[in-house]
Amino acid sequence: MPQGKARKFSAMGSGIAALLGTTLILAACGGGSGGTGQAPSSAPPNNGNSSGSSAPPAAVTQAQKADTPVDPSIVAADNGFGLSLLNTLIPGASGNVAISPISVAMTLQIVYNGAGGSTQQAMAQTLGLGTLSTLELNDDNAALEASLINPDPKVELIIANSLWLHLANDAVAPSFTQMDETYYGATVGDLSAAPDNVNAWVASETDGLITQILPPEPAGYYDNIYAVLANTIYFKGEWASAFDPSATVAAPFTQGDGTQTSVEMMHQSGTYPYAEGSLAGTHFQIIRIPYGQGRMSMLIVLPDSGANLASFAAGVTAQELSSWTAELKPAYGNLALPRFTTTYGASLPAALTSLGMGVAFCQSNAASFPGIAQNACISDVEHKTVVEVDESGTVAAGATTVTVGITAVQAPQWSITMDHPFFYAIEDDKTGELLFVGVMMNPG
Repeated sequence: MPQGKARKFSAMGSGIAALLGTTLILAACGGGSGGTGQAPSSAPPNNGNSSGSSAPPAAVTQAQKADTPVDPSIVAADNGFGLSLLNTLIPGASGNVAISPISVAMTLQIVYNGAGGSTQQAMAQTLGLGTLSTLELNDDNAALEASLINPDPKVELIIANSLWLHLANDAVAPSFTQMDETYYGATVGDLSAAPDNVNAWVASETDGLITQILPPEPAGYYDNIYAVLANTIYFKGEWASAFDPSATVAAPFTQGDGTQTSVEMMHQSGTYPYAEGSLAGTHFQIIRIPYGQGRMSMLIVLPDSGANLASFAAGVTAQELSSWTAELKPAYGNLALPRFTTTYGASLPAALTSLGMGVAFCQSNAASFPGIAQNACISDVEHKTVVEVDESGTVAAGATTVTVGITAVQAPQWSITMDHPFFYAIEDDKTGELLFVGVMMNPG
């Protein structure tokens, strides 16, 4: 498998890690022969370590040297899409839901480069790309990735991409492969050994936290697959002010149905950006808990006890979230946050179809990806996420597969206790990019 071109932005020893892998699998739709371009040769075998030592791709390096500002429209598109996807998934879930907007969006944006006709239009609408051309989109992503290099001395952020092809008989357009390499740093590996080599690459890039992104398939399944695009994002950092483990005590957490469960509740007093507000008649508290030196943070929105979190979260748009964060003011208070671990997995075609991207799937018999290969279509999208929060920080891992196949003692001014369902996000406060968003229904 290829040597991962992860971009290692900064290193630290312990604390928060957030990982998300995304893969797209491209195959022939309707049995077309596709293009005739020959893929670049595969890189040397991975040594099994997710070192993230490779240089950024050419476009990212150029954006970094030019100090290209991040286009707010790409941040708005990613955040809007991510929150819409989250709210589409919540009603069908029986518990906690967590996704990574930037990873799912970026991977779909890469394949969007090859879309045409109504498929391109539907994907642009679903992803919130507006009138952005593919060149503008790729330039915007390069600037965004450049901005995320070395975001904080105590935060490590790694983004990696790879492209898996049948090297002996490559049908993917050479221009698509070149785009993926130039803008997204994708290295090329042989698809003939899939899914094992793809899963091994993802496991390496996520330091073993995601060990399987592609599920087992019947023999010969990958013979009809054009390509697999894999993406991982790795985030690791510490709270700016760690919670004292000795202050963590068992406490009740009231779930949405009124039942209670016992959780390990962490406690801390301090000055944090804090505000209160109302959404559709529901009062809420909002707090930002920073990591490292404060560029990145966890944003928590806690509606009053008894509120329906699914209904509340449905009103949390990117615009609303931005307006709320603008109201945050430093204030001293008491913070109680449960130590929690949540795992989530879902098949996304239904959600993406409901968001307007149905034409891109094989079932529509109308998918068009001429920039990738003849008769390509998306047959499946899978997503898995793990989020862990403790006294030192957060560990989060996610994976997505997209199969494109055939058809002094200060008096506290406030007190916030997350002892009932709440919404949360991990955010890059400089650009506003949401790295992870979720709803915590039951931390037990």
